[in-house]
Amino acid sequence: MLRIEKIHPGEQFTIDPRESAFSYGAGIFETLQVAEGYLQFWSRHWSRLKASALRLFSCDLSAEDEAASLEAIKAFCSDIGQKDQVLKLSLIVLATGPVLYIYLRERTVQEASVKLYLNQAHPINENALHVGHKTHNYLENIWLLREAKLTGYADYLRVNTQGELCETCIGNCFFIKGDQIITPSIDTGLFPGIIRAVLLEALPIEETQIKVEDLLVMEGCFVTNSIVEILPVIEIAGISKQTAHSFSGNALSKIEEIKVTLKTIAKSEAINLF
Repeated sequence: MLRIEKIHPGEQFTIDPRESAFSYGAGIFETLQVAEGYLQFWSRHWSRLKASALRLFSCDLSAEDEAASLEAIKAFCSDIGQKDQVLKLSLIVLATGPVLYIYLRERTVQEASVKLYLNQAHPINENALHVGHKTHNYLENIWLLREAKLTGYADYLRVNTQGELCETCIGNCFFIKGDQIITPSIDTGLFPGIIRAVLLEALPIEETQIKVEDLLVMEGCFVTNSIVEILPVIEIAGISKQTAHSFSGNALSKIEEIKVTLKTIAKSEAINLF
């Protein structure tokens, strides 16, 4: 039976350092957005958490666990009283059994558009055991994200060991070429995000292998995750030794259309918490 713990702002909890969740980072998490009192894409997040719990920890979460978790989220948000927030769910398996922690994550200031830097020095291992799972082993992502920001970029655009474009440190990437929208294939080792899945279902987007040199013919780019949703990219630096590749302003109108599509779907799947 899943135990659920709510950690309110200012509260703390303790964990035995001998637990694998502490000593090895053996945990999984989901980051969810609450917008105007509505929880976004709950069923999709829970399904992903459930699949990872079963695969990594042989922990089979039940329908009762899902219902109890959603009720706990509603109670937590009611206690906080904020209708716009970022929730984080962390599931770890202690010696006493599985525990789901519910708490707030700080929302960072969102830019209208961003610049990326192509990082080929630290490729993603597409054959890693944790590929496709959002685990607490997140040090590399956060370390590289911080490095990118220190050099003046919002994030790194990363490749895998085969030199194929993969994802950013914290999101999926899409490219526009004429009337086409393309995104790296799941076979590259990327983490399949919720927004990525929604867009693939709703729009004629091609999943394919994309090489670094292909960036030069792309006319537009945007990145996605559950918090920024869709964020236009205006420039990618670090491609060979040339100057940064900037994207056509015409692509921005297409990205705005995609944003409208996403908002419509998000509204249809949202759960009122208040």
